[in-house]
Amino acid sequence: MIFNIYYINFPKVYEIKMMLSNVISLGGELHKETTDGRELDMRGKLGARFMNIFSADVEAGRKTTGSDSQKVLETFEVKTTKSVILNEVIEKAKKVTLLSSLNEGELLRIDNVNLTLENETELRTVKLFTNGSFKGMAIPGANGLDINNVFNSMFKDYAYKIKGNVSDSEEELIVKIPLTFESEFESSYSVDDLFIGKVSLVGLYKGKIKTDALRNSFEFFQEIGSMQNSLNAPDPEIQESQYPQVQANHTFRNVDDTKEYHYIDLLAIVQNVQIPVIES
Repeated sequence: MIFNIYYINFPKVYEIKMMLSNVISLGGELHKETTDGRELDMRGKLGARFMNIFSADVEAGRKTTGSDSQKVLETFEVKTTKSVILNEVIEKAKKVTLLSSLNEGELLRIDNVNLTLENETELRTVKLFTNGSFKGMAIPGANGLDINNVFNSMFKDYAYKIKGNVSDSEEELIVKIPLTFESEFESSYSVDDLFIGKVSLVGLYKGKIKTDALRNSFEFFQEIGSMQNSLNAPDPEIQESQYPQVQANHTFRNVDDTKEYHYIDLLAIVQNVQIPVIES
């Protein structure tokens, strides 16, 4: 299988590869040798014998004693890349189209998957804080506490929540990709590139879950803030002015929390590469 990597959790892939085979080829050597040798020995005797006017005896022998050798030495260098490591894991993965037939813990590969971002509104908000927009800004009355460091600590366990639909199937799956402050995707790809066309997923099947099972610290503090706002809300029977106050209920959730999805412990997202066959 030839593929292009969008995302790879390399530590996980490497550990599984080492369990399959802990031998990695780093180099090779080809040695050829040919030998060829001969020796020709001829001896002649001349003399006179009684009752013979002239006589001659000739002895000849042939044996191999010499050698002529030729040696060819070729050296090969084998590069170990992420694709090489991942390909060995993919070859051992079970290619599936029906998720409901899987058992928990099975190593699988799913082709022709369309992905969509489940927490897009929330993600765009998080990206606004993690790109350094508030760097150097201090919280008033907090003794110079940097607001950027506070948010970075809160977002350490944040992850992209991505839904997937398998072609020719009504089953839906969900995966997550940890958000890093540098680059979580390969080859300068971004999360938006995952939603163009179809991709293949490689991972471990973990059963069916609800989206609440993928909570993070940001959602935890968001719920606490919502609870505090509810407790501090004024009595609806008390009107402080003649104009009614409109309270906005902001939420970052895009899906029904009661719905269940097939959860894949993601190892990699790849795009299959089709190599055309050129007829000679």
